[in-house]
Amino acid sequence: MQLKRYERQKAIDYARAWALGRNPVYHDYEKYGGDCTNYISQCLHAGNIPFDESGRDVTMKWYWYSDYSRTPSWTAAKPFETYLLNNNKKGTQNYGIYASFCEYDELELGDLVQKRVDGVLTHTMIVTSKVLDRYGNIVDYLVCQHSYDLKDFPLSQKDGVHSYIKIHGYYA
Repeated sequence: MQLKRYERQKAIDYARAWALGRNPVYHDYEKYGGDCTNYISQCLHAGNIPFDESGRDVTMKWYWYSDYSRTPSWTAAKPFETYLLNNNKKGTQNYGIYASFCEYDELELGDLVQKRVDGVLTHTMIVTSKVLDRYGNIVDYLVCQHSYDLKDFPLSQKDGVHSYIKIHGYYA
């Protein structure tokens, strides 16, 4: 399998276009615990990451065709993280999204930030911009999200403990 490129700018463009609204193609899960991961999955898919139906079980698949034909990893933060970080470990199928945890200063546009409260994963956001000081050093990142919809909001103003996920691309 060959690692294919994640189209970061397409994901960011989608994130900004739909940060304060809902794409009518997809179901809105706000009334069912939040729409953040559904929105982030849409952003990744807009970044040319294809659906992954190849996993050995539902925890290793990622797709959305309708509210009745989708995986938990498309719409819920913890199953999404499980899929992202276990999908391409040694001994797995090497298909679909390839991602890993990274450090704050390693984030690129289009990477993800997840929030934990009391150790429980509660939220997912996408990095849409970097804020630099006059020397080119990272001062902050701007993120977009659903569930308390925000567009290009300073990450430094988000409370909670954060983990950072680098999207390397996808295997096809």
